[in-house]
Amino acid sequence: MFLPIVRFKVEDKSMEPNFKAGDYILVNKLAYIFKNPSKGDVVVLRHPKEKGKFLIKRISLVTNSDEYYVVGDNKNFSQDSRHFGPVKKDLIIGKVLLHLRK
Repeated sequence: MFLPIVRFKVEDKSMEPNFKAGDYILVNKLAYIFKNPSKGDVVVLRHPKEKGKFLIKRISLVTNSDEYYVVGDNKNFSQDSRHFGPVKKDLIIGKVLLHLRK
């Protein structure tokens, strides 16, 4: 069953102070069907190196229509494109639609 909106739990400090560990987010999986992610969008993506791990990051740079640099707001505690390079669009699950604080 396809659900266009999915819930994720923030697991780490990489997006603090905006998103804290224990918070929940709702993600729109249809957000990028007809348009590409934009600089500043907060997205959930599959980790490009660790299977089964999901990340919440902010788009910081769009290199072309298929590759994006993603960073955490808390750069001291974030594993992001500075470590694994740009990510392909097919790794992006969707755009954060709603933030539910714990």
